[in-house]
Amino acid sequence: MQRALIVVDMSNDFIADDGVLTCGSAGQATVQPILQAVQAAYDHGDFIVFACDAHAIDDPEFALWTTHCVVGTYGAKLVADLQMFYENHKGDRVRYLPKTKYDAFFETDLAKWLHEQGIREVIVCGVCTSICCYATASGAYYRGYEVYIDPDLMADLTPEAHQFAIQHMQDVLKVNLL
Repeated sequence: MQRALIVVDMSNDFIADDGVLTCGSAGQATVQPILQAVQAAYDHGDFIVFACDAHAIDDPEFALWTTHCVVGTYGAKLVADLQMFYENHKGDRVRYLPKTKYDAFFETDLAKWLHEQGIREVIVCGVCTSICCYATASGAYYRGYEVYIDPDLMADLTPEAHQFAIQHMQDVLKVNLL
């Protein structure tokens, strides 16, 4: 069965040393493993979605978080290795999905795209484990998808937040570990 790999928020503002909401070294340590997972998914014929924050300069979210991932800025771009993969493979099976909320399914075409591909299983990876990855896994769960995660393909602002979110996804959403 074909799966979808949903790569969440692997943008410069969340990963780079100078990113305004960076996960720092924990996020940076996921880049190469995620790139390997993306390549493996591509080679397997799976659907790949790079779901990334893409905010207008006046987005209401900035009342909660500092200004980040503004459309057209360096901070909003995928980190270099993933950006290069996307540029070289974008098409029917590899897509970029701008999002304005934590959940990549909320007010986007993600569910429609997955339905068109006949996909019922998703793998969620990226950052932050306890925020956008958790919300996206929840969005998939609520829509009836079988959800998989690999804790090594996720990172958070703190190790404690990461561990809590992984355990919470297992206990509450019944995600499957890879």
